[in-house]
Amino acid sequence: MIGFPNQMRSFDEDAGTIRFSGYDGVMEVRFVLEAPALEQIAGISRSPDTDYLDAFDRCRDQIETAGVRAYKKTRKSLIWLSSADF
Repeated sequence: MIGFPNQMRSFDEDAGTIRFSGYDGVMEVRFVLEAPALEQIAGISRSPDTDYLDAFDRCRDQIETAGVRAYKKTRKSLIWLSSADF
């Protein structure tokens, strides 16, 4: 089963994504969360001052749950999460 022991995450402003990792045993699974999906679940709007990493931290449980669901469907090493996954 996939777990998220590493709490590191990063926001790529140019791509409009938040990246984080999970692990299935020793295999790293990379996750990419689209900013509009985070805006939807966190109830925030895009602006130059929007703190996406803070919003990610507040919604981490919901995001990780969606990540596990998406990973179970494909078992790929890169999972892209969009609004449709929530």
